[in-house]
Amino acid sequence: MWMWGENTYGELGNNTLYDYEYPNKVNNDVWKDFQIGRFHTLAVRSDGTLWAWGLNNYGQIGDGTNTNRLVPTQIGTDTNWSSVMTAEYASFAIKTNGELWAWGINANYTLGLGNNIDRKIPNKVGTDTNWKKLSGGYSHVIALKTDGTLWGWGLNSSGQVGTGNSFVTVPTKVGTDNNWRDISTNYISSYGIKNDNTLWGWGDNFSGQMGNGVSGSGSGSKVFVPTQIGTSADWKIIKGGGYQAVAIKNDNTLWGWGSNGLSQLGSHFGNSVFSTPNKLGQDADWKNIYPGYAATYAEKSNNTMWVAGDQCCGEMGAGLTYGKHYPFKMITTYCAESVLSAADLPAKPDTISFYPNPVQDLLTISLDKTLETVTVHEMSGKQIREYRNINNTTFTIDFAGLLPASYIISIKTNNQLKSVKVIKQ
Repeated sequence: MWMWGENTYGELGNNTLYDYEYPNKVNNDVWKDFQIGRFHTLAVRSDGTLWAWGLNNYGQIGDGTNTNRLVPTQIGTDTNWSSVMTAEYASFAIKTNGELWAWGINANYTLGLGNNIDRKIPNKVGTDTNWKKLSGGYSHVIALKTDGTLWGWGLNSSGQVGTGNSFVTVPTKVGTDNNWRDISTNYISSYGIKNDNTLWGWGDNFSGQMGNGVSGSGSGSKVFVPTQIGTSADWKIIKGGGYQAVAIKNDNTLWGWGSNGLSQLGSHFGNSVFSTPNKLGQDADWKNIYPGYAATYAEKSNNTMWVAGDQCCGEMGAGLTYGKHYPFKMITTYCAESVLSAADLPAKPDTISFYPNPVQDLLTISLDKTLETVTVHEMSGKQIREYRNINNTTFTIDFAGLLPASYIISIKTNNQLKSVKVIKQ
């Protein structure tokens, strides 16, 4: 696990309180899931144990104290944890048997336990054993069960739970549909995609988060039950950030709406709010999205990572100058493999070499698998060369005509993509 950005309370887990502008390795453990709250991190190790670190003012670490933790700290002794989720100052985890557990701040019934008492250790939420996925905002939670039903609880003043506008103290079914396949929340709004690939939203709409052409304060602009956004039925992924939402369609184009005051949607042309989904650029090779409060990260199919928005504490992980960055800019230090699930990993790592690096004239790529495609990008992200149908285990690129600079070389094999930074002298 690698982390970077603000580290005021030890949320980077490296036993310091220094901000980091570049990815910094947490430790040598192997992790299978993690989530970041406002100032704390929750994670499941590969052995099924539960760990947390960072700010602990509401007991969100889960170790029975209010002591901040600067390094990963094990929570309990159970080894059957499957996935984790964080709200702003609360923590949640699902076990392999489908049970849901919660701890941390509970003033707005965020934990779904039926009362508003904070918890310092994991508490079981109800008796159901078919929880699949959760997403948490400021003080509300939206959840999916394995039967495709939608559930919510917590603060509901803007309709973000989807059941009106009053507190929801325990997990409560939202509507009657059982064809939900994906969910996400931002600060005080919620989103879902159904099996028919239609996109739905509910909650606050001050910054146009509902994507329905309306924005502003007042109850008239809020959406209190899940309502379809537009008429398209080709949505693939939805993710909520602070007050913005971003999505990928089936054609792998990137879309965004909501707040753009910090250029978090990759635009600075006087548009502080997008009240309907807007296509972000013309590229059609986006793979995944990771919106935060003031910035949005997006990953392409060649495993390069891009970012737009504002930074104060090195959270862009690229040594970029502080302030706004637009349009989406490649994070040049992100040259590792994609964020892969266990099912995506090859049976064994490929043996690959790029030499010489730095290079003056000819760069040779050697691999123990067949190369299919090789592309060369400038550090700005602009593609300057592409080689297709290579069908060989070695390939040579002529760098003699390129200016001295750093370049990203991406190669595609039959099982994955890899990228490396190469320096031209």
